[in-house]
Amino acid sequence: MMLKFVQDTPSQRVVFGSGSLARLAEEVARLGLSRVLVVATPGHGARLAALAADLLGSSCAGVHAQAVVHVPRAVAEAGIAEAARTGADGVVAMGGGAAIGLAKAIAIASNLPIVAVPTTYSGSEASPIAGTTDGERKITVRDPKALPKTIIYDPDLTLGLPPAVSAASGLNAIAHAVEGLWIAERTPISCAMATEAMRLFADALPKVVADGNDRDARAACLSASWLCGIVLTSGTALHHKLAHVLGGLGMPHAETHSIILPHVTRFNLDAAPDAHERLCDTLETNDPAHALGVMLSLFPIPQALREVGLPRDKIDFVAAEAAKLNITAPRSASEVEIRGILEAAY
Repeated sequence: MMLKFVQDTPSQRVVFGSGSLARLAEEVARLGLSRVLVVATPGHGARLAALAADLLGSSCAGVHAQAVVHVPRAVAEAGIAEAARTGADGVVAMGGGAAIGLAKAIAIASNLPIVAVPTTYSGSEASPIAGTTDGERKITVRDPKALPKTIIYDPDLTLGLPPAVSAASGLNAIAHAVEGLWIAERTPISCAMATEAMRLFADALPKVVADGNDRDARAACLSASWLCGIVLTSGTALHHKLAHVLGGLGMPHAETHSIILPHVTRFNLDAAPDAHERLCDTLETNDPAHALGVMLSLFPIPQALREVGLPRDKIDFVAAEAAKLNITAPRSASEVEIRGILEAAY
């Protein structure tokens, strides 16, 4: 069959390198912004936000360190209200997926540009996909307003990242790359990015888990996470849909991605020969699903859905919700089959 595809790569500026945070005020000014709201999580995130506020000086309209994973609707509404109250003309997201997710919710509602300063490896900053939770359901949208205008990657900001957070966020990004190899929307470019990201992570992620002060490995993981985020822009399938349904139940985002990845991979690869070949080559294995499971087992993070608090009696609900999405790439997944995947991951 003749190759046919559409490659839609949104425009985005990336500033990468040790010490790049020092350029925050310069990058904000470059976008013509003069009153930016800095968003972050409480605790360590709030300390990072304070550092950003100092660098921004009079260009900082305020700090809102109230981000929460999965961006519950009330948290999103509070962030939107704070942006309006402070008269912000832009948002700086300092931290991981929770901070970037809140910045995206504010940007979509208020049409404000985002400058993202990621400190974990999820790759959300390179994607226009945003999600919020309402009750037990997670709602995801694709909106160009959610794509940060500029990303500042400073490996120095990740040096204090605990091993468990490094491992889980790295596996979360790896899930973007793996799924990017079997989605219907994949292109030669997105597959090349996914493959390179996997190669970088396979080498560097175990190194940062073993030694958080390895700057070269930290930089490689950030490079890989950026590539994974771009791959995520192409589309998603069963893995991400399952993770989002589980997220609506309050399961931790990165850990959930990590746990279900080997199981969804095993389910899908028989129907995705190109993905199978690429993963075998990149991971240097004949059984990619097993290799991903081994990688998970070597990291100090939860290994099963029961360990992250999923009630067993919710498995049927998750399977039914995911089955409603009628996923067909690389193969269809019935409610019974999805329940089997969840039972294996439980």
